[in-house]
Amino acid sequence: MSGAAQRSKNDLACTPIIRAGQKEWFLNLHKQVAEGKPYVFSEAYVPHEILEAFDLPYVINEWWSGLVAARRQSAYYFNDLEQRGFHSGLERYTALAYATVADDRNPDPPWGGLPKPLFTTFAISAGRPQNIPRWEQLSKLWGVPCMPIECPMTGRPMAAHWWDVSRRGWESIYQTYHLDYMTENFKEFIKFCEDMTGTRLDMEKLREAVDRGNQQQKYFEEIRDAMRNHKSTLTMNEQLGNVMTIQWRRGSEWALNMAKMFRDEVLERVRNEQWVCPNEQVRLLWLGRGMWQNTSFYRAFEESHGAVFVRSMYMSIAIDGYPRYGRDPVRALAARYCGLGLLNLDWDIYDAKAHRVAGVVAAADNVTGRQRTAFENAGLPLLALNVDLVDSRTYDEQALHNQMTEYLEKTLGVPRLN
Repeated sequence: MSGAAQRSKNDLACTPIIRAGQKEWFLNLHKQVAEGKPYVFSEAYVPHEILEAFDLPYVINEWWSGLVAARRQSAYYFNDLEQRGFHSGLERYTALAYATVADDRNPDPPWGGLPKPLFTTFAISAGRPQNIPRWEQLSKLWGVPCMPIECPMTGRPMAAHWWDVSRRGWESIYQTYHLDYMTENFKEFIKFCEDMTGTRLDMEKLREAVDRGNQQQKYFEEIRDAMRNHKSTLTMNEQLGNVMTIQWRRGSEWALNMAKMFRDEVLERVRNEQWVCPNEQVRLLWLGRGMWQNTSFYRAFEESHGAVFVRSMYMSIAIDGYPRYGRDPVRALAARYCGLGLLNLDWDIYDAKAHRVAGVVAAADNVTGRQRTAFENAGLPLLALNVDLVDSRTYDEQALHNQMTEYLEKTLGVPRLN
């Protein structure tokens, strides 16, 4: 772990280009908002292609939380929240946006802080009831409308091997009444956007945004195929950062161009056999959301044990869960949220084996007993780390080093290289 900071450097030339492009976009957004141009603050589980078709820039809550944590400012904001009377048990990953907006004392907020949006929007689902008060309070703090989008589940299990069918055959694996209901919900969202912006949706622009999003995921799929079939040419910290940045600009020309650049460089590294860890001994799956407060963690055991993290949900759900092809772009988007597939254990285990991983690592609060049992029954021991993904106050480097070393050497039987 002592070499983690040094090993967190970028291997890909495209990574600083992608990050600089996103930062430039965000700083320009500040200027545009000051000049009266609206933007939207949104959750990840929202059809962003609709906002793209309205020319409404949007900032994603999950991306923002990752950025705050990566800038090592999460401890400051969580301390500030507790001083304001909020309890310490707030779900850390989702509390940072409120904390940064509520704070008026930090002289150096991340990238200048969040400007006031035109409105906020989020998804309501049965498994995430805490979303409602959180988004209501954030919207109240800004003094802007809040547009919830209901995404109810049917309670039925996902279709077997849904990832092979859902892109084009979604009418066959989702119930018609569910597709109809979600389509109407998205039409209500479109009507809300029309009322807020005073413009009508151009259906052809929406179709183009969906098409660009589908093509973007094809580029990601070529990267994943390379990761499955060769030694790793892509570090987990760059995979997480690049995929998340590109994915949350999904549907834009910029995102499509960046995804192609990303794909081209990874495949070139495969052709040149530029491996992340030439002495690769064991491949690992990172389960759940990223370790944004210290992504150098993912490279800390390459030299000592030849341990490489190769699979994360961010790239795989983008590839298998997001693409939808159909003549009606609204209904195609509705099909995505009828069954995104995130956290589906059959898919997780299939993808783990396709990546040839030997074990699974996650933050403890991302792990359920059902997940642990399923992975271990599949021959994939699971390590739950005692750390919060964004709260730097919980990060104990020596404790994590000890947990990982014991897991690699005793649980997985990986010999030390040096």
